[in-house]
Amino acid sequence: MKKFFALLKVSVKSMLLSSTNSQGGSRKRAATGVGAMVLIAFLGLYMSGFYSWMLMDVLAPVHMEVLVFIFMGMGALVGGLLFTTFAVKGVVFGGRDNDLLLSMPVSSTMLMASRVSAIYLENLLFSLFVLGPAGAVCAFMTQSGVGHSALFWVRLVVAVFALPLLDTALSVLFGALVAFLSARVSKGALGQNIVMALYLAAVFYFSFNLNGMIEGLAANAAGVKESLSWAAPMLWMADGIMGEWGKLLLFAACCILPFALVVFGLGRVYRQAVTAFAARSARSDYKLSAQSASGQKKALLDKEAKRFFGTPMYFWNSGLGLIMLVAMGVAALVMQEDLRMYLGLLGDMMPVMPMAALVMLFCLSMSAIAAPSISLEGKYLWILREAPVGEGELLWIKTGFQLLLSVPCTVISGVLLTIALQLSTLEGAALLLATLLFNLGHAAFGMLMGLTFPKLDAVNETVVLEQGMAVMLGMFVPMAAVGGCALLYWAGGKLAPWAALALPLSLLAALTAVCVFVLVKKGPAMLKAL
Repeated sequence: MKKFFALLKVSVKSMLLSSTNSQGGSRKRAATGVGAMVLIAFLGLYMSGFYSWMLMDVLAPVHMEVLVFIFMGMGALVGGLLFTTFAVKGVVFGGRDNDLLLSMPVSSTMLMASRVSAIYLENLLFSLFVLGPAGAVCAFMTQSGVGHSALFWVRLVVAVFALPLLDTALSVLFGALVAFLSARVSKGALGQNIVMALYLAAVFYFSFNLNGMIEGLAANAAGVKESLSWAAPMLWMADGIMGEWGKLLLFAACCILPFALVVFGLGRVYRQAVTAFAARSARSDYKLSAQSASGQKKALLDKEAKRFFGTPMYFWNSGLGLIMLVAMGVAALVMQEDLRMYLGLLGDMMPVMPMAALVMLFCLSMSAIAAPSISLEGKYLWILREAPVGEGELLWIKTGFQLLLSVPCTVISGVLLTIALQLSTLEGAALLLATLLFNLGHAAFGMLMGLTFPKLDAVNETVVLEQGMAVMLGMFVPMAAVGGCALLYWAGGKLAPWAALALPLSLLAALTAVCVFVLVKKGPAMLKAL
């Protein structure tokens, strides 16, 4: 067991605390790992707390609290798959230290078990912050006494620890498929993008139809449960939490068995699988092909585009905000009558234009495209540095690529929202000006963060995009700036109507000017130092 825990420690560090190239790396690694865990916990807590409350408000009066655990169990399962499937490709099958670990005097099954256990711990964290709040909401809102006994919490803990076993088994199987496709099929990224697009479409459909689904639950909760017979493990888990020990044990067995089969089954061929994937990847790295780009800048922009659209993790982590931005504008235009009626009920409590600006800026802050671009070059950054282009031009090509994507999406969304919300010409112009200023400042700030906190030795793109300090700061610092703009709008409104618009725009202009100035003056030297 001592060997197993040593390997597990290495696997967890590989997944969460990969090193950086910067000095003082220990503190940055710790902050990165804690930040990643906090982000996962926050997403689970938000999803569970919000939806559990809405569902329990409808289901508690009809004594169908069991449906809350069914839906939250599904959410934890699907969310865990989303978080870890692509991570499995890098952590389990594509770890840079696999060659070293496979040469040690330990069995491949033990190494496989340590890698898979690291994925299990991440799924366990998400499961805890999904099922735990659901249990608390159930105990608080129930009208049948569910959740008021100690045994209820014992059963809930069993479910919390068992569900990630099933989640991990599925993640490893899907991750092995992704690794196989990435090694064998040249268009593997296209298939992964299609899968993620279908998942996103399902999320949007669920969000837009949530109210109707909740009304249907209130009318026919028992029938809904019967219609979910295809998700038998989730039903066993929910019934077990509510008090049926036999079904809870059946659910636990349903989770433990696939996990054991994956560990021992794939463990027997782990060495061969890792070798085959690595060999295929190495062969593709040196494949020569014709370059159709004409001109240095166009070639570099094409290179950025191929990486962005050809790396599913990069595309969905950094481009989701832009997709949401355009989808929001289209949805507002399609449902403009209902939207205006809802805003009319709010009256003057929430001014329309500032609210639209806040939502747009929040979506843009999620689109950290420039921040990870330096780190994604990895150990091949020297090839880019050898290009007959100066450091300043390289930085602005990377920064400009984010603007090439974000500016058109911003204009489209801004125009659609202006029409749908019937904003005045002045309000529409202020909305576009604020969002375009934010675009420039966000791209420049993200590039500065990428130069300040590089991860050129990251194991894979997952570490850079989900646990990189540059990406986190490139998202959350601009979000804080958006909050500052909201406060200035409120304070300016107390003075005069013109001040409510002028103060936030002045702050955005000042922050953008500072970021651009620092990038121009310091950026080339920072890149040269790498």
